[in-house]
Amino acid sequence: MLDPKVSELADRMIHVEFREREKQLRREIDLAVSALSLRGLVHSGAVVQKTYDLCAHDMETRALIIWQTLVNVLSDLGIEPSETLAVDLKDELLKHATAIYSYPYECLQQIVRNVGIGVADLTEARDLAIEKVKVKIDLFALSLLRRAAAQSKSSQPIFNIYSSVGAIQTGPAATANVFMPISPQEREALLDALELVKNSLANTDLPGQPKEEVLDIVEETKTEVSKERPNRMRISSLLKAVATAIQTVGSLQPAYQTLKAALLPFGISLP
Repeated sequence: MLDPKVSELADRMIHVEFREREKQLRREIDLAVSALSLRGLVHSGAVVQKTYDLCAHDMETRALIIWQTLVNVLSDLGIEPSETLAVDLKDELLKHATAIYSYPYECLQQIVRNVGIGVADLTEARDLAIEKVKVKIDLFALSLLRRAAAQSKSSQPIFNIYSSVGAIQTGPAATANVFMPISPQEREALLDALELVKNSLANTDLPGQPKEEVLDIVEETKTEVSKERPNRMRISSLLKAVATAIQTVGSLQPAYQTLKAALLPFGISLP
C-alpha cells in the first residue's frame, strides 16, 4: 500500500478539486439547458443527452484529477519503483469511485426528473473513465521499473517525477523523458477551452495586464496545439501564462475551470 501520508495529502487535495468540479459542472449544465430552452427543447431528450455527455466528461475529469493529484504528491515526497506500485495506485483510484460518480449522477437524475424521459445511469461512463486512468497507471509504474532495471548495474537510481510536464528523470544528471500523448479528443477539448477563454475575454478587462497580450498568447497556444508535433514544453509555458492572467477574475472563472480540466490529460495541473 502507499505511504499513508501520501494517501492523506492526496485525499485532501482531491476533495478540494472535486468541490470546484461541482460548481463547474452545474454552470455547464445550466448553460446547456438555457441554450436548448431558447430553441424550444427544454423538455426534450436533447437536454438529457447533453447533460449525460457533460456528466460523463465530468467523471473523466474527476478520474484524471485523482491521478494527477497522486503524481503531484509523489513528485514532492518521492517514490521508489516496486512491483506493487500499480496495484497500490489503482486502489487509491478506486477508493474514490463513489465520489467520481455521485455528484454527476445527482445532476443527471435531476434533469431526467424534470424532463420526464431518459434514464439516469452513468455506470458505464464511470467505468470507462476509471479504466483510462488505470492504463496511465500501468504505463507509469512499468516505466519506473524498467528505468530502475536499466540502472541497477551501474548505480542506485534516483527518481524525480516532474508532474507538470509528465517527465521522469532517473538520477541527478539524467535527461527527462516526456510522456504526454495527445489524442484527437484531448486536442479538441483544449482548443475549445482556449476559444472559450478568448470569447470570455472579449468583454472583460484584466487587472494590471493588457488584455491584448493575453489574447496574443491564446492565439499562439492554439497554433502550437494544432501542430502535428506540438512542443509540449512550450504549450505548458504559454498556458500557465494565460492561467495566471485570468485565474483571479471572477467573471472568467468558468473559462478558467474549463481550461484547467482540459489540461489534466496533458499532465498540466493548474492551481
